[in-house]
Amino acid sequence: MKVLIADDTNTDRLLLKLHLAKLGCQVIEAKNGQEAVSQYSAHLNEIDLILIDVQMPKLNGFEAVKAIREVQQQNKQEWFPVIFLSASANEKDVEDGIMAGGDDYLIKPISQKVLAAKMHAMKRISDMRSRLVESNKMLESLASTDYLTGIANRRFFEVSLERVFDALTNEGDTCFACGILDLDKFKDINDSFGHDIGDKVLIDVASLVQEHIAENDLFGRLGGEEFGLVLVSESREGLIQRFETIQKRIEDYQFVYTGQLIEVTASIGVVAVSDECKTRNQLLKRADKLLYQAKTSGRNQVCYDI
Repeated sequence: MKVLIADDTNTDRLLLKLHLAKLGCQVIEAKNGQEAVSQYSAHLNEIDLILIDVQMPKLNGFEAVKAIREVQQQNKQEWFPVIFLSASANEKDVEDGIMAGGDDYLIKPISQKVLAAKMHAMKRISDMRSRLVESNKMLESLASTDYLTGIANRRFFEVSLERVFDALTNEGDTCFACGILDLDKFKDINDSFGHDIGDKVLIDVASLVQEHIAENDLFGRLGGEEFGLVLVSESREGLIQRFETIQKRIEDYQFVYTGQLIEVTASIGVVAVSDECKTRNQLLKRADKLLYQAKTSGRNQVCYDI
């Protein structure tokens, strides 16, 4: 456990350091409030707990912790405990310390046993919070990720669509379009080879397309054998080439399972933003119509409105 201690009294700081060393802690020292803020900023991802004196020069403990909590928030750092140390047992000081961002308040002189117990409690709370944060991240991932392919699910794709288009529209010179990709005659694959093989086809198709997805692009599974794409390019021609490259990559890929070669192709409907088509629902509806056009025109092709 790495602990930042801030105290302007050399003797108190040395005693704290000795106590913490016996508990197996690593220590970072600060001699005043301003130095405490600087030390925290320099060790953002390392500090597990702060022990800080209230009465210090430059910045007192309350002011320093307020500044530290601001840095923490700006850098989106996880919560960590702060314990104030003071010779004052005044209730107003205790209240001010908690309101400043502290989690506990110890009265000097500090008992080694009390300090060890408080740190153990704070470590337990910190560990519980870390597990909760990890659980929430996992739930967020499950809520936004397609369970089979590992790419974005329909919900995340549709929610992200407007945000991505707003961001790209502000860039001005960038060309971009929304596409719906659907695997041709996928029901025949499921009927002939079984759903396990059908799932493997979906996973491999998602992987193939993912190879062509850049940082500013968006790619997700809309359901069944249908996928959504937002691709970006510097020109209309480049945009067309990107969609056709993906369609051709699927057509040329050797889908071999249990020694059998399965023919897989895809049709894609592609639409760009226009005065008549600029909302999420309008884009998806128009792309779906163009997909249908690609299907009725012989499949294994891309139909555009860009």
